[in-house]
Amino acid sequence: MKAVEVQGLAHVGLYVNDAARSVQFYEDKLGFQLIHEAVNKIPEGDVLVKFVQNGTCMLELVQFPYEIKREDGWFDHISIAVKDIDSAIEILKEKGIEFEEGSYTVAPHVFPPAGSKWVFFRGPDGEHIELNERM
Repeated sequence: MKAVEVQGLAHVGLYVNDAARSVQFYEDKLGFQLIHEAVNKIPEGDVLVKFVQNGTCMLELVQFPYEIKREDGWFDHISIAVKDIDSAIEILKEKGIEFEEGSYTVAPHVFPPAGSKWVFFRGPDGEHIELNERM
């Protein structure tokens, strides 16, 4: 049986309460750029869709004209790969980001042989964002 040929992750969709605020957060704090935006019409009003990207990481920020209940599933966090977690933490602290653990976790057993490091913080709608460096 043939397997589906996957080229990679296209994007992560994220429901937000204020698309403009979320775009500003991801641009100002994490260096993303707005690369595309659209308005989808539904009977209840406009659905704002904004794609932001940094490197190969792309997020689709979706704002409905009403509150969305997350019933289909739940992602715990968005993980963003970084080259140097210490530098990334320093830059984000200067931009007012508060990290949940205060420091990062070092896990030599996660992604051997060298392991990985990670730290979490929150986005403007409370979304969990992880910075991850493979060692």
